[in-house]
Order: sequence, then C-alpha cells, then structure tokens
Amino acid sequence: MKIIIVLMLAAGLAACGSYGSRGGYYGSAKAGGDTVTVCHKGKKTMELPRSALDAHLGHGDRRGRC
Repeated sequence: MKIIIVLMLAAGLAACGSYGSRGGYYGSAKAGGDTVTVCHKGKKTMELPRSALDAHLGHGDRRGRC
C-alpha cells in the first residue's frame, strides 16, 4: 500500500514541476510559498509542497536539510 501511495505522489509531483539539479522542487507549489524542506532518503535536500510531507515522512524521510 505504501508503494502505491509513493508512486501516486511521484506522479503528482512530476505533473506539477520538476526537480532541479540541486535537489529543490520547482513547480506551482513553490510559487505559492506553502512548502517544506525534507531530507529525502538521507541524501538529497528537497523543497516540497506541504501536502506531500506526510507521504515523505511515512517512507523514512525527515524534515529539514540533509
């Protein structure tokens, strides 16, 4: 079930914008300013829409920079 949620989240993020070379998220959510920073898989700092935070925390990411 978690895999399905993660895949749906990834598809949604891909539809809204793209990941930059520095690991930040660039898309419509960033323009709105309602974003959070997470350490993705312990390797990559990403800025995500707040609505994506629970899914990322659920698969082991943590809040803040790496």
